[in-house]
Amino acid sequence: MKLETHCHLIGTSVCADCSFDVMIKAYKDKGYDGIVVTNHIHRGYFSSYPGETPKEKVDYFFSVYDKFNRECSSQGIKVFLGGEVLVTCPEGHAEYIIYGFDKKFIYDHPNLFDLTQEELFKLCDKNGIFMFKAHPFRTKEVHGDPKYMHGAESFNGHYHHANNNDLAKEFCENNSLIKLSGTDFHHPDQPITAGIITKREVKDEQDLIRILRSGEYELIIEEQEYLTSHKKYVSEKK
Repeated sequence: MKLETHCHLIGTSVCADCSFDVMIKAYKDKGYDGIVVTNHIHRGYFSSYPGETPKEKVDYFFSVYDKFNRECSSQGIKVFLGGEVLVTCPEGHAEYIIYGFDKKFIYDHPNLFDLTQEELFKLCDKNGIFMFKAHPFRTKEVHGDPKYMHGAESFNGHYHHANNNDLAKEFCENNSLIKLSGTDFHHPDQPITAGIITKREVKDEQDLIRILRSGEYELIIEEQEYLTSHKKYVSEKK
């Protein structure tokens, strides 16, 4: 199976602007069998959702995910639940991808963005949830304490950013962290450059964790396409 591990949906990740049909076609054209949706669990984003109570905000968060899941299922693509949590960090911006939770976990903990890295890791570890550092060496990103993460993205393919993936790979290797590769998909013109390939069938989120834990997968890394698109984006922004 060929899986995307880092993807954002319009409607919940405010920074995403790709329609579902365009996104699904793009992944089908690239031969992907599944997508892990990692929408932002972010105080600012959650505050913009419909509803007044935390439960109503979470209801909306999952309503978008469920709609995408239905549309992908009709096209033969599996969808898995994940999230990207912006944590409390006095040093600067820090985001962590989490896998292996269910909807109840978010309903029980709707304010994950109020936690520190250590607090989030201990909560995840206690509940059998894997926690990865997203784009650890992106410009202005705090890479975090490796003691409080299971792994990190050694490659991030979001072409709007200088991700310094060489440093991220070294960070993983020096700290014996599980390596992850994710496109960090947001935009209709964004090249899909990352993910994993595994010979095992991924049936659900717990299967995904077992595969990551066992190392029975290969990273998808289309580095040159990422670098070319990033250079073009920076040039056009000047």
